[in-house]
Amino acid sequence: MSSLRKCLALACTLSTGSALTMRPMVRSGLPVGRPLRMMCAEAAPAEPAPAAKKEPAAVAEEVPPFALLDVRVGKIVEAWAHPDSDKLWCERIDVGEEEPREIASGLRAYYPTADLLEGRSVLVVCNLKEAKLAGFKSNGMVLCASNEDKSDVKFVDPPADSQPSERVVCEGMVAEPATSNQMKKKKLMDKAATELRAVDGVACYRNVPLGTAAGQCTTPVTAGTIN
Repeated sequence: MSSLRKCLALACTLSTGSALTMRPMVRSGLPVGRPLRMMCAEAAPAEPAPAAKKEPAAVAEEVPPFALLDVRVGKIVEAWAHPDSDKLWCERIDVGEEEPREIASGLRAYYPTADLLEGRSVLVVCNLKEAKLAGFKSNGMVLCASNEDKSDVKFVDPPADSQPSERVVCEGMVAEPATSNQMKKKKLMDKAATELRAVDGVACYRNVPLGTAAGQCTTPVTAGTIN
């Protein structure tokens, strides 16, 4: 019987089925017994396949640099020549705040007298860090268009019916303005300027016109860059 037990144990170990029919070995002179049916333990279930890795979410499209600029309609209320620079005008510009901003612009070669500036509406980038130009604290930048060889430079004009403080936007590219620190760190003004253009006398970013609720921004320069 010990030989039979060993045989049955080996058979159960090797079998992958759940039931096994065995016939005992016949020794000489002994009758053949009935077949033995024995239940063997089922094979252990296969380990589940590892879950498929999730694909990373698509990276959000970067906000266009111009959308992060805070460009406002402003009105020059006063202009005077910088005492220490023959290139700079010093201006006080109303952009709808409690006090007009003081801004310096290197435009004396193109606008030789103050009366050509005072009273006119312009576009002002308002979220730049304060900069000193020849010692003058300038809090913003006035946008101008120029032809390719820089021989002609003119203001970009807001729509006639727009008012100081109105934000100038590019349709389909509007976002919360960046902070002045972000503007400087990420060089957003420089990046936006690479794609600002005068196209047939219309100020555009990526060929989309800039404007306010009153209409499009224009310039006497029919084709060129804007900065």
